[in-house]
Amino acid sequence: MNSKLKLLAEGQNGVFSRGQAADCGYTPGQIRDRIRDRRWVRIRHGQYAEAVDLSHLPPWEQLLLSHRRLVHAVMNSMGADTVAVSHQSALALHGVPLWGPDLTEVQVSRMDTHRGGRIGGVRHHRGRLTEADLTVVSGLTATTVSRALLELACTTSFEAAVVSADAVRRDFPVSPDEWQRLQAATEFWPGSATARAALAFSNPLSESVGESRLRVLAHSHGLPAPVLQAEFADALGFIGRVDFYFAGYRTVVEFDGMVKYAGNTRERLIQEKLREDRLRALGLQVVRITWADLADPARVVALIRAAFARA
Repeated sequence: MNSKLKLLAEGQNGVFSRGQAADCGYTPGQIRDRIRDRRWVRIRHGQYAEAVDLSHLPPWEQLLLSHRRLVHAVMNSMGADTVAVSHQSALALHGVPLWGPDLTEVQVSRMDTHRGGRIGGVRHHRGRLTEADLTVVSGLTATTVSRALLELACTTSFEAAVVSADAVRRDFPVSPDEWQRLQAATEFWPGSATARAALAFSNPLSESVGESRLRVLAHSHGLPAPVLQAEFADALGFIGRVDFYFAGYRTVVEFDGMVKYAGNTRERLIQEKLREDRLRALGLQVVRITWADLADPARVVALIRAAFARA
């Protein structure tokens, strides 16, 4: 890619149009050649990007990055000031973790009199947007983090809403007055009850998508509310923080605790083993839950309840 097109694409999350490529000196034949040999990939009709290898990323991160490109491709082909990126598409632009919502189509909210509905892989929403609801992210007009979160929460599952709500409360401080304003504005929206419940349940101490999902799973199956990020120490000093501590049952639950440690796999295993031994020496039960376990909620609940019984 020549330097002129590269600079332009960098400002659009790697996306550029056929017209922009032509303006930067590429002939129709050169464009066809680059698509044919897969140096460039088609994001949507008339919108392209350089091919990148995402295989080193987990599947959900690949989806998120691909969706951001799709958002830029859509906005690059639409009239300025007609729509704002919204819902999960806005959260993706803001860098908020997502789990569960549909990322196959781009979500926008109309800022003109155009009707809503699905058109060409884009979901158009009707709604009143004020200046307080709008911002600019990566050069695109989008709803604010707080507005986008409530838009998502009204249109998705409780689990998906909590995953993003935990992250927003952790990484994007929003004033109580702003939450009040938005909840009043969305009070009678379809799905607003789910949004209110997810926001009330959310906790900024959840440090990852997996922890948020595990917390929702435990809540849904009637387990007691755990203490998050509890700290433990022994005669040797500080042991560490744990993801979940069920104090009434002297049980610690860790979600994929291996990611807490730097270094190679062997060092991680040794550090984790020593850490767990020290926790157990305090009379605690320790349960580790992995991503694969979340696919079998009954097994997760059985493991935790078995630890309660041993304690």
